[in-house]
Amino acid sequence: MSFVHGSVTRVYVNGFDLSAFLKTVSSSYEVVAHDSTTFSASAKTYMPGLEDATLSAEGLFSGAAGATDAVLFAALRGRSPATWSVLPQGDVDGVFGYGLLALSSSYEVATPADGLVEVKATAQSNVGLEQVQVLHPLAARVATGVGVGRDSAVSTHAGGVGYLQVTIVSGVTPSLTVRIQHSVDAVTWADLITFPAITASHAAQRVTVAGTVNRHVRAQWTIAGTGPNFIFFAAFGRY
Repeated sequence: MSFVHGSVTRVYVNGFDLSAFLKTVSSSYEVVAHDSTTFSASAKTYMPGLEDATLSAEGLFSGAAGATDAVLFAALRGRSPATWSVLPQGDVDGVFGYGLLALSSSYEVATPADGLVEVKATAQSNVGLEQVQVLHPLAARVATGVGVGRDSAVSTHAGGVGYLQVTIVSGVTPSLTVRIQHSVDAVTWADLITFPAITASHAAQRVTVAGTVNRHVRAQWTIAGTGPNFIFFAAFGRY
């Protein structure tokens, strides 16, 4: 049995890495159960309804660009869902974490006289809680390449979802296109998801796909420009 220490957790929001500022993050996931009990039943019965997921994050206040106050306050004021990637097992190639497209519902700043200023944010997901597998940990890339193929042993047929977080972009006319590819044999690969091209820092995307997902999946990236450098994270989850 393997346990995980909370200090390895990583949290990315809208293309920003907030891991160094947050102290706790929690998510709640449920499926509403509707009572379907009828006459003559000997026990109550239920039918599954809509999925629901919420997220809460707490940490230390920082007014620096790209830190907690700027990112979390902007997410609330923007009144549009933020793209969250939460990795309780750390950002390691092949491990599983969670993705959410969540509408920020509150942001709190607490200023005790005898302690550090702290922040707390809550958000309500529009897509439930999506389990994803890391196909490219947050790392710098300067040239086109491919990630390690991951084998789920069987193909699935309900589609899936990809998450992309890009924190830093530099160079002259840089361009990054990330794809999630799949394969039946880990030899011949086909594009499954193609994220829109990234040319600037602090970008996040969530893209879904329908239909069959073959047993092997991997990330592939194409980089162009003069002296380009991209720091990005990519993950994929099956439905």
